Amino acid sequence: MEEHKGTYPCNDIPTTRQGHHPKWLLSWSRNREGQVWRRLGHYVIRTSCLNNENMQKLIMDGDGIPVPADFAEVVDSLETWGATKHSCWLQKSLMVMHEHLKQDNMCGGVAPKKMRLFHDCILQGVQRKAEMEFGRNSADFNKVLDNWNTCFWVRCMEEHAFFYLAYDSLHCAEEMIESIHAANVVVSNDNSAQFNTLPDVVPESPVSRSAAGENTHE
Repeated sequence: MEEHKGTYPCNDIPTTRQGHHPKWLLSWSRNREGQVWRRLGHYVIRTSCLNNENMQKLIMDGDGIPVPADFAEVVDSLETWGATKHSCWLQKSLMVMHEHLKQDNMCGGVAPKKMRLFHDCILQGVQRKAEMEFGRNSADFNKVLDNWNTCFWVRCMEEHAFFYLAYDSLHCAEEMIESIHAANVVVSNDNSAQFNTLPDVVPESPVSRSAAGENTHE
């Protein structure tokens, strides 16, 4: 712990004489032999549920990564409010956090940019909402993500709290979805109107043709 106290994330964690004292620990399950279909799961453990000795041991053994303040802000929002919007939002965001906290992904133990972390976690919720409406990677799905992405980077210049950025993001996605549905209805109605204005062509019946032939002969 003394060796890593100057590098991220250890340098962003509250400490006392007895060691690190983060609010959350990030942990993950590993596949056991023969369980090939079990996916890697990520979890957070509230440190208030552990005694100090157990918490320090988890950190020392590498079984629990101390969660920095910015990450803890995301967890606090998604384990409560976020769970009512998308049940897997927190789980997917923990996978994102784990990638950010891997030593291989940090240059010299440098922390990720706060807004980049927030963006990547909120993206999980926006993607889910768009996917449920239009299917993944459809034109309308990508349109929602492009619109939200622009709105997010503008909004984060004014707002720095994760909850409000996530809340505004879902509203942005919902409004974009409603707009796309409304536009699709207008196009559908226009196509129907155009079809209905085509002149009705009544095919000549065989009886009419035979009658016309008789008149010609006469």
